[in-house]
Amino acid sequence: MFFIPARMLCVAALTGIAFNTTQQAMAQVQSAPIGTIEASIGGKAYAGETRKVASEGTSTAGFRTFGPVVNLVLQAHDPQSERMMHNVLALDISVMGSDASASVTAGSVSYWPEGVGKPFYTSDEGGGETQVTFDTLSLDDGNANVSGRFTTTICAKESYFEEINMADCLPVEGTFETALLKEE
Repeated sequence: MFFIPARMLCVAALTGIAFNTTQQAMAQVQSAPIGTIEASIGGKAYAGETRKVASEGTSTAGFRTFGPVVNLVLQAHDPQSERMMHNVLALDISVMGSDASASVTAGSVSYWPEGVGKPFYTSDEGGGETQVTFDTLSLDDGNANVSGRFTTTICAKESYFEEINMADCLPVEGTFETALLKEE
């Protein structure tokens, strides 16, 4: 007869309770839209939202400063998607300056139609030069925001460690308008 010590049963039960509680808590995390990214990806319309999770003090649109360089990360989630991490479009922009006249020093666009861990598209590694133009940019405490437009070409990758597939590329152009959260 197989015997499981009571201590192991207690640990297993507590682990199960903790896991279930964590899943329930994650399901209850509330986020609110703080902006939009609208684009044409390979000729198909895309409309996503940047979001803020007030209870965690986080956002999918934020910025960090490194001396004179400011890095903006804008990640939009499709509100029509069944899964939060499917159909995600992200812009990563580095600038010198803190207003709409800031010089863009680097930019990239990534698109995950089926979520992280699945094939995705990126402008990095030869996909295409990302051009960004700002209509507004303010990094003021409590009122940081950005708006503008972008254009690039994104190409497919099966995974982060695979070579980019230059035969599977899509033109992308779009606009963004969102509040920003300063990341520490």
